[in-house]
Amino acid sequence: MKAIFLDIDGVIATPTSVRLNYLLGRRVDNQWYDGVALTYLGWLASQTGAKVVLTSTWREDLGHNNPQVEAIMANLFAQLEAVGAPVFDFTPILRETDRSGEIAAWLENHPCEAYAIFDDLAHFEDRPDVCEGHLVLVEDSEGIRYTHYQQALALLQ
Repeated sequence: MKAIFLDIDGVIATPTSVRLNYLLGRRVDNQWYDGVALTYLGWLASQTGAKVVLTSTWREDLGHNNPQVEAIMANLFAQLEAVGAPVFDFTPILRETDRSGEIAAWLENHPCEAYAIFDDLAHFEDRPDVCEGHLVLVEDSEGIRYTHYQQALALLQ
């Protein structure tokens, strides 16, 4: 299996997409994500067969029977699926570690031959071995762009 660990804010939800949603008056449960970032993510999943694993803090609000949160997440899932990168799974929520520990826990139960981590922050202090050579650090002001796509493609091939 191959995996793409995906953060949302700064990776596919960029300042440009946030401004566009605001200017067009789109509701938060019907917002658009950055089209360029989504396109590259879709290409990456399609070309490598990698599965998308959500690492974003957004996953922490699932399962609380909040209709607005459920609608926001359903919209996110639909947009990812539309570009060929549906959410396959989520990393576990572990309060005693950072995102690197959550990814490490997921990898222990799902061995991967290759993986890439898309994130706009380098919060991988607890398990730096998890991100070393796998982190595609995205500038939060622009999201996934061609250079990030190329970097992740090299990691997943």
